[in-house]
Amino acid sequence: MGSLFDYLNWRGDLSFLQSEINEVDSLIFSLLSYIDFGGIVPSSHESGEAVPLRTATNSFFARNPDRKKMTMGVMVPKEIFTLLRAIKDTNRFRNVQVKAHVSILDLAQEMQFSATTFLLDDGTALVAYRGTDDTIVGWKENFNMSFMDSIPAQRQAVRYLDEAALHFEGDFRLTGHSKGGNLAVYAAIHSRESVRKRLLRVWSNDGPGFCRKILENPTYIEIRPIVRTIVPESSVVGMLLEHEEHYTVIKSRRRGVFQHDGLTWEVMGDSFVHLKTVSGKATRTDRTLNQFIRSMSMEQREEFAEALYRLLSVNNSLTLTDLVSARRKWIAMGKSIDPKVYRTITQTLTELINMSARNFVDDVVHKRKQ
Repeated sequence: MGSLFDYLNWRGDLSFLQSEINEVDSLIFSLLSYIDFGGIVPSSHESGEAVPLRTATNSFFARNPDRKKMTMGVMVPKEIFTLLRAIKDTNRFRNVQVKAHVSILDLAQEMQFSATTFLLDDGTALVAYRGTDDTIVGWKENFNMSFMDSIPAQRQAVRYLDEAALHFEGDFRLTGHSKGGNLAVYAAIHSRESVRKRLLRVWSNDGPGFCRKILENPTYIEIRPIVRTIVPESSVVGMLLEHEEHYTVIKSRRRGVFQHDGLTWEVMGDSFVHLKTVSGKATRTDRTLNQFIRSMSMEQREEFAEALYRLLSVNNSLTLTDLVSARRKWIAMGKSIDPKVYRTITQTLTELINMSARNFVDDVVHKRKQ
């Protein structure tokens, strides 16, 4: 089976006019949204300025000449840089234009948001929402999803799409990886009706689901036929919270949580390698995590999220890379945190571990009875 790089060799000679955008392309654009095009691609929809992807790529590498120093933090794979370099000269991506690259980090609002619009040669636009990056605030937002009706990044995703639609007359597709997939679906649900009518497809690449309230929203039910959720066999992130739409299970060459890395997903032709269902272990993990979330009150969820955020920020760290680079100092300072914070974290994680153990035993007993 092939990789995204093999796909570029197989299909890279065909433009989007010759071969319609597919699920593999959607993941590629999702991964490109992690690239920092700030200062290269204008951040405004209104200006109408679009930069050829090839030009933007050349400018990006000119600004970052030392490959060894290029990084997006400990959680985002550096191979995305290699992917960017590989696509720029293919017929498929050569005529793609890039515009409205927005990146916001707001500590006060606890918001990490980034999105980029790609104009394809078939006359359509694709909005790619970035997933959680290296910032601690971005990870705090993920926890906030469990107890908030909406998070700032979701509301910003709606504003971004509505603004994009004001300055582009064609149809749209939306995509995102991880939290970006959640943002893509949320934006589709809450955009203006005139915008929803122009949506052709929404992809969520291993993105978490939603609370029941959103899934029961009539607008969500309306757009569900165009939503495609893709999860790897051992998905954890993509199975969090709840999904109503059918999800497609695909094969990865890695194991466990490392399958969240889209660069590990296996490709055959113009699609991923599809499987019938997620693994038994992933099913058990999904059941455990969602049971765990449902067992906590909204107040408990918020208390845990705040406690964990305070622990990770104890050394005024802004990113996970900061934590790794100063791990000894962080561990030492972590021992002196508020006892209530420490107690909240340990009690919550202990309950999660116990619940996981109980589900494991139940599964073993069930299999023996079959």
